Amino acid sequence: MKLPKELLEVERKTVETVNLPSDNNHDPSNILYDQGTYYLWYTQHDNERPYDHFADCKIMCCTSKDGIHWEEGKDALLPAESGWDCAGVLTANVIYDKGRFYMFYTGVGTDFAEGKTTRRCCGLAAADTPDGPFERLGNEPVLQWEEEGSWDDEAVDDISAIFFQNRWLVYFKGSRLTEPDGDKTMLGLAWADTITGPYHRYEGNPVIRGHAFSIWPYKEGLCLLSGLKHREGEGRIYGDNWNDPEGIQYLYYSEDGIHFEPCAPFPNRASGIFIPEGEDQKDITKYWGVSVATADAHKKRYIERFDFIKKNPQTT
Repeated sequence: MKLPKELLEVERKTVETVNLPSDNNHDPSNILYDQGTYYLWYTQHDNERPYDHFADCKIMCCTSKDGIHWEEGKDALLPAESGWDCAGVLTANVIYDKGRFYMFYTGVGTDFAEGKTTRRCCGLAAADTPDGPFERLGNEPVLQWEEEGSWDDEAVDDISAIFFQNRWLVYFKGSRLTEPDGDKTMLGLAWADTITGPYHRYEGNPVIRGHAFSIWPYKEGLCLLSGLKHREGEGRIYGDNWNDPEGIQYLYYSEDGIHFEPCAPFPNRASGIFIPEGEDQKDITKYWGVSVATADAHKKRYIERFDFIKKNPQTT
């Protein structure tokens, strides 16, 4: 695989911002720019619950004119009154297509809230404006867990949607009932002819290991950031190399959307990416993103901005 040279020479720079969400927020979405305004969607967590208890989570939207100074968020999608996503909604990914804004999201029901199951799945909602309100497209998930014994029989969540090679792809995180640990999650993909589906799973799933990831088009291929860390010098996320707390996170690239190769070390945690327009799409330093930072394991989570910058030769 031929890797774009500039992806081998990029590094992260944290950027100071004003008023990005900091009230125990997590899972920021991709960032969209519409009519002079940047839009970011994120999960608002119930401060009285531990992080992995997603009951009463909701999705909010905040805005900015310059990507630095942000306005306080407002509700974009709330838990449903009943059904599979009535207890909490989280992990938004928002796509503009043919005049509408489509939000993929994760939902949990009353059984999850009551501790009877850890299963969760993904839905789809739409709105005429980026700040919503978003309305659900049907009463059923757009993608859910597979039969018991499959690699994703516990949960399907964290969808990222991309129009790539003339069809819609959704990448999703899957986990197993026998291995619910976040360090053991893997990524799969499904495809459809239209953004609303129906989506068909790729027969070769899972395609790669990952957790709290972002994926986006770049030149003729795709870039990927994954929250898992890996042994220094290896950089691959296949085989038995699971999350290593002392390891390294990477920026990855794929030509076909299935086979990914490491490019450069790149610290990240639950990131969301802004994709520029026009010729700027060919320059990784014109992209920027947001990610989660935290003061402890379950509370005081906040969102911060980072830029992709050309690596300083003195730091290599």
